[in-house]
Amino acid sequence: MVSRLVGVLVTFTALVAGVATYAVIVEPNLLILSTVVEVRVNGLPECFNGFRIAHVTDPHFGIWHLPVRDSRVLEIVKGFKPDIIVITGDLISNPGGVGDALNFVRELARVAPTYVVLGNWDYWSGVSVGSFVEELRASGARVLVNSYEVVGSACGSIYVVGVDDPHTQRDDVSKALEGVPEGAIKVVLAHSPEVIGEVAGKADVVLVGHTHGGQVVIPVLGPIYIPLPEEFRKYVWGSFTVNGTFMYVCRGVGTSLYPVRFMAPPEVALVVLIRA
Repeated sequence: MVSRLVGVLVTFTALVAGVATYAVIVEPNLLILSTVVEVRVNGLPECFNGFRIAHVTDPHFGIWHLPVRDSRVLEIVKGFKPDIIVITGDLISNPGGVGDALNFVRELARVAPTYVVLGNWDYWSGVSVGSFVEELRASGARVLVNSYEVVGSACGSIYVVGVDDPHTQRDDVSKALEGVPEGAIKVVLAHSPEVIGEVAGKADVVLVGHTHGGQVVIPVLGPIYIPLPEEFRKYVWGSFTVNGTFMYVCRGVGTSLYPVRFMAPPEVALVVLIRA
């Protein structure tokens, strides 16, 4: 009887240790997935057909992780051969992550023009956000704070619109879109899916993060926590179309609060615009 109980305890302990190792070491750092999403866009200029956007989000520098995670993300992005790269917020979780975040952005900016919007943790991190934005720009990023930039070509343009963090009520969609011509192709970047409440029907493509795909997902039961108001909790991960606007919610590559992921592996997405 005693030996049987010991056997059960040993098995249980080994199981717990295995799950913990997977959730802390393997999934967050080694199991980084690449996702390719094709989006059909009405009125897309011919020269933008096949335009490739690498979508990185939520690296959360300052939270413990293995360096191999960052090198793998860079490898995936380079392999995408993107026309532009976008980072949709939560670059840092605390002041200790600033240096690594700037190095990461510097590496990405060498690959392709890199656009950045801020997330809630960039504001909650304890750093001077104004100084951080200046440092990001000095590192090669094009930081959009309720503003836009035009990506032009011989046959037309698309507008990359950056909306400041909706989760902390810093978003101003009207200001971000001010000056964008009626009928222009608009790719909106924001940190949280909450932005869809304001931009649905006003943009062609919306790219967001924030949710980490649930970060810890219990089989059958689902995510243990979704950091969104009730009406937006259906936007945990993946593709959605709302009032004619396509939105992709990327699981991102980092973790918040605890360096754990379970059944919500990190993700870097390639969004390809296709002329409809």
